[in-house]
Amino acid sequence: MEDRRGRRTVRQPVRSSGSRTPGRSINDRDQGCRNTPNGRKSERQSQMQKRRRNYKIVSWVLTGIFVIVLYALICLIIGNRRLYDNTNINGIDVGKLTSEEAAKLVSAGYSGKYSSASVQVELNGDRYTLDISRALNTDAYKSVKLIQDSSHRFWRRGYGFLESKICGCEYVIYPTVADVNALENVVKSSGMMDVDLSRKDGYKIEGDKLLLTKGEGSYEVDMDKLTAAICRQANKGNYTAVIKCPERQVDVDMDALYKKIHCEPQDPTLDPDNGYTVVESKDGVDFDLEAAKRLLSQAKKGDEVVIPLTLTSADMTTDEYKKLLFRDQMSTYTTEVEGSDNRKTNVKMAAQYCDGTILMPGESFSYNLGVGELTEERGFLPGPSYANGESVLDMGGGICQVSSTLYMACLYANLQIDERHCHPYPASYVPAGLDATVAWGGCDFVFTNDTDYPIKINTTYDGYSTSCTIWGTIIKQFSVELYTETIETEPYETKYELDKTLAKDEQVLDTTGIDGLTIQSYRRVYDGDGNVISDDPEAISVYSVRDEVYKVGKLPSKNKNDKKSEDKTTEDPGDKTERDSEDDTNDDSANQTEE
Repeated sequence: MEDRRGRRTVRQPVRSSGSRTPGRSINDRDQGCRNTPNGRKSERQSQMQKRRRNYKIVSWVLTGIFVIVLYALICLIIGNRRLYDNTNINGIDVGKLTSEEAAKLVSAGYSGKYSSASVQVELNGDRYTLDISRALNTDAYKSVKLIQDSSHRFWRRGYGFLESKICGCEYVIYPTVADVNALENVVKSSGMMDVDLSRKDGYKIEGDKLLLTKGEGSYEVDMDKLTAAICRQANKGNYTAVIKCPERQVDVDMDALYKKIHCEPQDPTLDPDNGYTVVESKDGVDFDLEAAKRLLSQAKKGDEVVIPLTLTSADMTTDEYKKLLFRDQMSTYTTEVEGSDNRKTNVKMAAQYCDGTILMPGESFSYNLGVGELTEERGFLPGPSYANGESVLDMGGGICQVSSTLYMACLYANLQIDERHCHPYPASYVPAGLDATVAWGGCDFVFTNDTDYPIKINTTYDGYSTSCTIWGTIIKQFSVELYTETIETEPYETKYELDKTLAKDEQVLDTTGIDGLTIQSYRRVYDGDGNVISDDPEAISVYSVRDEVYKVGKLPSKNKNDKKSEDKTTEDPGDKTERDSEDDTNDDSANQTEE
């Protein structure tokens, strides 16, 4: 057949899809299709689809490359110089800060939060709070730098940047145990190591025997495991959980047991920290430690080991001690109190503050500390006192009479004198060379109980006199004799001072003269039979001279033959000397040169 254009065509029979013409293959059919116009059209479509697929692939590849390059540029631009915005470390906003700046803030926060960090450890039913802050430490800069570097890895920067913007970044830095030795010291100082962990004692005392059972009752704190547990908890930042203290069973510690059982015999004594109550006597206990170790090492688990004890009785029973305590009056001394009411009040207050003082053997007594500061609130008043050799009114004037009286009592009790000072001038209430002056913040009177027993000081004031009595325990009878020797005397001079208020023939005693003296005191001690035990110098007292001064209406005339009178004239008629008056210069107390 020919088509309208004159071309020749061949029509092939149409077959159903379910049949196949014998002798022809599918390839033959396909070939035939390709040769047809429809076949050529299908081929072109296939090529176009292929091209479209290639374009899509190339587009996706190029897009991927573009995205990667763009992401890389973003990562490059972001850099690694500062932390991301909305970044918090330990609750502190460190966004846009450098690692150095952030580390400073984190360190400050660490110092405040963990300055008193502690953990609780339970041992034997008790809980111990351990302050482990000294063992903790944190390298804030290293930790912050690690956070920055991990979040700023090149290909993670973009993600991290977006994450911080959208969600924010939270980090927690916990301090770690940096000093294990410090941690162990904390555990030891807590007292945990001293806890008796024995489920059974493992030993018992029957009479003069120590009975040990091999393998019983010996436990101790496992320090290694305990420190490891504390480290794990601290490194996690967990300070609330209670750590169960690990223990380990050990053999009987004979050295520790010896320290527990061994004691020297102890005589009864007074307890100053408990109201001077009597501490009862205790017998001594001892055993052969090395022999006990050998016996225990040779025994089998469960065997009972018998160790003999050596018991030593104390030299004195508690009842005997109570009978000896403050049994004897070692000495007493009394002085008459004169002067103003203020002075008497000061004597009274000083006696009250000293009364009842107890000194243990070897203990010293400071008069200044015993009496205390001389203030009006404590009952003291202004009284006559010496200042730079002049008599003045000063707070507490008169208390030196009590110190001097106590000094005499201590000498007669044959006690050790550590510090003593004399007045500028001899005192009237005790012999010259046997006074003891004091001044708050200055010179003091100090003595020591050098006996074998406690002593008690009783000081009283009855309105006319003050007394000091020392009670103690006299084992060997003795007596004391005090005497003095004047080494040097400087006589005073009589001087005259013009007073125009007086008549020309009138004179008034203004200042009582006192000779200057250098005196050596001695303490002679006798035994009960009157034999001299010791005869030793006690102290040297140097007293100043004070000239006698008269106020006169007319100065004595100068006489060539009266050299002495010329020497005693201190001023010419035109001069006038003004002096502070004192209570004790123009009456019966003029000779009282006390503080």
